[in-house]
Amino acid sequence: MKKILSLFLSTCFIFSTIPFAGSQTDIFAFDPHLLNWLKFNTSPITHLPYSFYIPDKYKPAVYRHMESEGAVQGTIERMITHEGMDIYDGAVFQIVLSLAGGPENLRQASVADNYYWQGSLGDTWNIRAGYPINTYIYDPQHPERVSSDNGQLGQRGFIFRIIDADGNFLVKDPLDGKENMAGFPEYTRLHWVDWKPVAGENAWVVMGAMQLYHKKYYNPEHQVYAQHPDSTELKLSRELARAAMILQSDIGGIRMAPLGTNRNLIADERKDFTTTNWWYNHISTENNISWYAAFRMLYRVTGEPQYKQAMDNIQRYLRFVWNDKAGYFYQGAYFANGQWQVASGNFALDVQSWSIACLGPKTLDAWFGEGTAWRIWQAGRAHSGVFDKKGNVIGVGFTDEHDRISVEWSGGAMIALGELADYYKGNDPSRFVQALADKFAMRMSMDSLLYNISQNLAAYSYSSRRGVIPFGWNSHDPQVMSVASTGWMIFVDAGFNPFRLV
Repeated sequence: MKKILSLFLSTCFIFSTIPFAGSQTDIFAFDPHLLNWLKFNTSPITHLPYSFYIPDKYKPAVYRHMESEGAVQGTIERMITHEGMDIYDGAVFQIVLSLAGGPENLRQASVADNYYWQGSLGDTWNIRAGYPINTYIYDPQHPERVSSDNGQLGQRGFIFRIIDADGNFLVKDPLDGKENMAGFPEYTRLHWVDWKPVAGENAWVVMGAMQLYHKKYYNPEHQVYAQHPDSTELKLSRELARAAMILQSDIGGIRMAPLGTNRNLIADERKDFTTTNWWYNHISTENNISWYAAFRMLYRVTGEPQYKQAMDNIQRYLRFVWNDKAGYFYQGAYFANGQWQVASGNFALDVQSWSIACLGPKTLDAWFGEGTAWRIWQAGRAHSGVFDKKGNVIGVGFTDEHDRISVEWSGGAMIALGELADYYKGNDPSRFVQALADKFAMRMSMDSLLYNISQNLAAYSYSSRRGVIPFGWNSHDPQVMSVASTGWMIFVDAGFNPFRLV
C-alpha cells in the first residue's frame, strides 16, 4: 500500500508540471501541442482529419511492414493509413475541438457533420448506406424504410465506417505510387474498397454531433438548451439513431450492420443482399455501449421517450452478455440455429473499460450487484494488462495479451479508473487509492509512445507494436501516429468523459 500511495503522490506532482492549453476553460486543460497536431493532420482538400500520420523518414519501413498481410491487403492498409478517416476517429477529433471551444475550433468541428448530412464527399457521391441505390437492408420485411437517396433527408442509413478524407475514389499506393494491381478487388485500378456501415462508428458520429450541439447551445447557468431543432448536429443524430433503432434485435442489442455489408463491391454491383448477412447476424457489445451513450445524449436534449426505450433495450442486451462468474461482458452475440448466443471467443478489453466509463460504477453495481464495476476492471487488468517489473500496470492491450499496449484503449481504461476513483472516494479508501495508482502508473508510461513531431506538434502512437487484433484489423508500428490515441490522451488529461454531456 505504501508503494501505491507513493506512486500516486509522485504522479500528482508530475501532473502539476504538464503544460496546459491556454485556450481551455478552468475545467478542461491539456497539452496544446496535441491539439495543434490534430488540427495540422487534416486534408487540405476537405479539412477532414486523417486517422493516421507517419513521419516521412519512417514511411518506407512502415509501409513495407504492411506487406506481411499479403500484397493486396498491404496495399489496402496503406491506402487507409495514408488518406483514410475512420468516422469514429473523426468523432474523437470533433469532440476534442468541441471541448477546446472557440469559434475556429467549433467551425472545424462542424465540417464532418456537414459532409455527413450532405451525403457525399468529393468523388464518392454517396457515403450513406441504404436502399435502393447501394442496397443495404435494415428491415428485411420493408427494405425501403431506410434510404440511400441523399434527397430523402431524415430517412437515410448509416455512414460508411472508413472514408477517403481527401474525397478520392481512385487512389494510388503510397509506397510506390502504383495505380494498378493484379488481383485487386473488382478491377485492377486501385480504388477505395471499404464500404461497411458499422453501428459502433455511427454511434460515435452521434456522440460527436451531440457534444458539439451541447457546446453550442447549452446554457450551464440555467441548465437548459437554446432550441435549435434545425441544427445539422441534431438532424443528423436523429437520422442515424432512427436507423440504429430499426436494427435493434429482439434481445435488445443493435446489430453490427445492415444486410449487404460483407462485400467490397461498388454500388451498382450489389445485388444479392440476402447472402451477405454475417454482420447483420452479429451484435457487438462495444457498439451497444456506444449507442447507449448516444441515445442518452439524445434523450437528455430532446426528452423523447423513444431514446429512453432504446436505452432500456440495450440494458436487456447487456444483461444477456454479462458473464457473472468471470465478472466481465462477453464481446457480443450471434444468431445461429434460430436463436441468439453469446460470442465468447475473444476477450475485448474496450468492452470492459467503456462499460465503466459509459454506464458508471453506480449503475453497474445496481444492475449486477455491489462491487461489479470493480470486478470488471480487475478482469480487464488480468486479461489485458501490461506490467512493469515491479508489477505496476503500465497500459492495456486489445484482448488476452500482456505484451502490446494500445494507447487509445489505455486512455479508455484511465477514464474508467477515474470513474472508479470518484465512486470509491468516500466509502472505500483502498479501492480509491488502487484505482488512482493504476491510472497514474498508466499515464506516466504513455509518454514513451509520445512523439514530438516538431516544436509545436506532438502526437501519440496507435500502439506499441504491429500485430493482428482478433476483431478484424491490425495494430500498427509505433511510428504510426493516431488521432484516436491522441484524442483519448487529451480526454484523460482534461478529466473529460466523452460518453457524457458535461
